Amino acid sequence: MRKRTAGLLTVALLASAVPPLLLAPPAAAAAAKYADDFNGDGYRDLALGDPTATVGGKKEAGAVVVVWGSATGLDTAKRTVVTQNTPNVAGTAETGDSFGADITTVDLDKDGYGDVIATAPAEADGSYHGTFTVLWGSRSGLTRGSSHHNPACKTCGFAKDLAVGDFNGDGRQDVVAVDDEHIWYLRGPFTKSGGRGAATNLDPVDGEDINPELVVSGKVTKDGTADFAVIGYDADTWTNRVWFYRGGAGGPAKPTKKTGLPSSSDVYGISAQIADFDKNGYGDLAVGIPRGGRGGVVHVLRGTSTGPSSTVKTLSQNTAGVPDVSESGDGFGGDVSAWDTNGDGYPDLAVGSSMEMLGGSYFREGAVTVLRGGTSGLTGKNARQYSHATTGVEGEPTEDAWLGTSVLLRDYNRDNRAELVATAPEMGRLHLLRGTASGPTGAGSTLLTAAQLGLGSRPYFGARLAD
Repeated sequence: MRKRTAGLLTVALLASAVPPLLLAPPAAAAAAKYADDFNGDGYRDLALGDPTATVGGKKEAGAVVVVWGSATGLDTAKRTVVTQNTPNVAGTAETGDSFGADITTVDLDKDGYGDVIATAPAEADGSYHGTFTVLWGSRSGLTRGSSHHNPACKTCGFAKDLAVGDFNGDGRQDVVAVDDEHIWYLRGPFTKSGGRGAATNLDPVDGEDINPELVVSGKVTKDGTADFAVIGYDADTWTNRVWFYRGGAGGPAKPTKKTGLPSSSDVYGISAQIADFDKNGYGDLAVGIPRGGRGGVVHVLRGTSTGPSSTVKTLSQNTAGVPDVSESGDGFGGDVSAWDTNGDGYPDLAVGSSMEMLGGSYFREGAVTVLRGGTSGLTGKNARQYSHATTGVEGEPTEDAWLGTSVLLRDYNRDNRAELVATAPEMGRLHLLRGTASGPTGAGSTLLTAAQLGLGSRPYFGARLAD
């Protein structure tokens, strides 16, 4: 499950009024098959967050938008906007809440409907700072929402990032959430009334001074239980580190050692994904580092029976086969997402480089590169780059589009080839590129604006695609 979180480049985004609901979702016909099928009709839906949205006159209150799936893929004419002013959703839209700053999709209560977990890191819940809200799926779509705050610390900035999975093998989905200083393991079951299981502090070493930035979950080992990794700053070594937590019957085990990323003052994890890129049965950890080497890199820690390897494979725009060249400030690795884009059975990795300047003409136009998986894992072989200059992609190339700020690979039309979804927030655009046997293509692509998504008539929006 992909994560991207704190450390994102701050972009001054305009906000405009958001209606609480736009167009009713289609009626459900069967139990949900996917974690992002929110109405159980058997088709994946697209969820995105916009923490910059104005709601009821409250600037940057935030919103979550759903584009509903259909037998032919996403139906861009059918959308729903949910805010903290939507009936039966906990809380109230307030200035600066940033609801939807990060969103995750999962069937949290295993009722057959996918749910959306939306963070609001600036939410004031009584004396607590920061919450996450579960928007519960149902036959009628996302109809209610229950919120959760920090189990102990009132001022630690809860919901800085989170990940989900069954980390103790009891058949129930759990949540791991990080604040400015701590790692919290919140056991399932989660209920629509706001209930959950016990909370445990999983800081890796007592007394160790860490600043967790992001958490990513998936199956790394072959034991069938979900695992997770925390990436953050280790004040003891003055470097960023990976702390791996292996799931098991007793819950996630605290790590006995830290796995290092290549040491550099530019290194920090901003996005991450766990996927088995070489199909050897072990999940690999890919970490996007947009300042690595100045132009940005992706570090891959190969999965093993005990967790991510300490050996790091580094890919950049200077890797053989990868289009373009690495230049200072490209931001390669600013966001990553994994899925099979060409139907060969190996997960691929979409890598956003939102500050890419193509052809020396358009400053911070942005681009997305797809790296292919295979028997050797991720490599530069057959890698492809996509931008506004790609044939068929709507929208003229322009400066400060920031294409690739958020990226997502998902198979919405069920042809076993993932579509590429990418945001260009400074232009208020969301691009949908369909999948083919050779990967995503610009031919027949779709462009949606903030206004078309029900987020008001404005050129900018802070779209965050779901994990």
